[in-house]
Amino acid sequence: MKNILVGLFSIGVLTSIVAQEAADKKVQAGLVFGAGINMIKPGTKMITTKDAGVGSDLTVGMNLNFSFTPTIGLNTGLEFDFETIKYKPGSTSLFYFYNDTEIYRKAEYLNGDGVYNPTGTVYALTERKMKPIYLTIPTMMIFRTKFIGYFRYFGKFGLRNSFLLTSKNYDNGYLFLDPTKTNVQNDGMIPTKRDLSLYKGSVGLSGGAEWNFSGSTCLVAEIGYYYGFVDVNRGKSITGDKEKNMTNFSSFNLDNFNPTGFSALPFKQNQILFKLSILF
Repeated sequence: MKNILVGLFSIGVLTSIVAQEAADKKVQAGLVFGAGINMIKPGTKMITTKDAGVGSDLTVGMNLNFSFTPTIGLNTGLEFDFETIKYKPGSTSLFYFYNDTEIYRKAEYLNGDGVYNPTGTVYALTERKMKPIYLTIPTMMIFRTKFIGYFRYFGKFGLRNSFLLTSKNYDNGYLFLDPTKTNVQNDGMIPTKRDLSLYKGSVGLSGGAEWNFSGSTCLVAEIGYYYGFVDVNRGKSITGDKEKNMTNFSSFNLDNFNPTGFSALPFKQNQILFKLSILF
């Protein structure tokens, strides 16, 4: 019994020493890896998420934790988000005009007098998968316990500020003039720069645990929910012209080859993210 008590006491002392080394650090830096689910909320009946509303997120990057006190800190860093966003046409058909891999804005295929310029192809969209890449800078407050053995537990609250780097569309649909409506995959389509907002902001909560497994090195696991408060897909011109920078329209007149029914396709995005970090 004496040996057991001595052994337990020794383990407790060693645990406290190791945990204290991590607890005393003012700055922790390391790598972060994550995966998650993207859910969009359309701001128009022109699109729907039925059977197509769940996408994915893959995150890699670097995180920094700054400690103000042993239990309060700030989490930030640089993360690259490789996302998939899915939706389908909703209450009406959706078409766009394209050539090769470029999706045209209205201003790019109408003459100066507003007459249709017949070059390229009209495509009827049945399902869209967008693959944007974002650079994300998290700014989240950390509230955590003191170490209990090798572990401490935390909650985070704050913002994920994401900035668009690039995006491509992977569409299913058919050529408008094809009477058989044979499916044509338009992969790697380049949307207009005004389709997606340059900034995507979300506010969220997360919680998890930090394991101090070696020296001051810690493994951190967390899960969080983030609510998007900015339209990811804006579709409108920032100059005040509501149509010239739009790409999607709902009807196409064969008599004068003039597309009509242009519409923005705004939506917001919510996310559930799971992350693993190694901090030093």
